[in-house]
Amino acid sequence: MKKFLLVAILLLGFISLSLFFLLSAFSITNAETPKTVDLGNFFVDGENRIASPINQYYSQAQTSNKTLAAVGRSDSRPVIIDNFLSSHKSPMSGMGAVFVREADKYNIDYRLLPAIAFQESTLGKKIPRGSHNAFGWAIYTGANSGAKFDGWEHAIEVVAKGLKAKYIDQGLATTEAIMTRYTPDSNGSWAFGVNFAIEEMTPK
Repeated sequence: MKKFLLVAILLLGFISLSLFFLLSAFSITNAETPKTVDLGNFFVDGENRIASPINQYYSQAQTSNKTLAAVGRSDSRPVIIDNFLSSHKSPMSGMGAVFVREADKYNIDYRLLPAIAFQESTLGKKIPRGSHNAFGWAIYTGANSGAKFDGWEHAIEVVAKGLKAKYIDQGLATTEAIMTRYTPDSNGSWAFGVNFAIEEMTPK
């Protein structure tokens, strides 16, 4: 009888110990996944959520040498323009907020001015020395140079105002229509180049 009780006690102990280890392993497996964040994705409570483009832009701004405008998270347009300028090594890098400000002031597409600068001067890299005229502005037939500006911001302000008054308000509201007055001798390549740049700045 005593031998039977001893075996029973040992068996119960073994079963209890096995249950203890089994429950411990189950608890570890189902523990809450820690909250972590990386540059491309958000992992929240175990759920993988893709970060929005603006969060990715700001992550890149904090971890790269790109010149990015200081803007609110609610508007990614200045960052899009600055990424475009920086990717082409433009001397206008950092002017994204100015481009957007002037575009909003005159109710024009925020991509239009940088796209024209892309076509006219490779974003300010091929211009008369000291002119800050990245837009080929006021270069008339037979002339070697056009308007001169005090700086990039001044140039953006003047050209945005002129595009609105002399082109868009006159019914020249597409790149093809603008081309007929901006560079009337073009065979269509001007509008093609401007449209190409606009597409590059279009969020995918």
